[in-house]
Amino acid sequence: MGLTAPKSISGLPQEEAESELRLGDIPLSQTVELVRIDLPAEQAEPLLERGVLPGCRICPVRSSPAGDPIVSVDGSLLALRRETANCLCVRLLSDVS
Repeated sequence: MGLTAPKSISGLPQEEAESELRLGDIPLSQTVELVRIDLPAEQAEPLLERGVLPGCRICPVRSSPAGDPIVSVDGSLLALRRETANCLCVRLLSDVS
């Protein structure tokens, strides 16, 4: 029986969960890939309908006057609330794409 990395509450190996990034922490012009949405289904549905799906590429392009992020999702602009952005788990894309 082989050894496996300890799992976190999210089901990810511990080292991946500790290095997990949230969209709200990503600087402007940094493209990331959506890993998962940590929202109840009824709150996630409007995002899913607008193309915010696991695997999509998201890039914060600017902030609204209130400080909420405006992001590019696979080429379309979408305004999000900060609270929602902090529920989107992302990963940095490698330099080789």
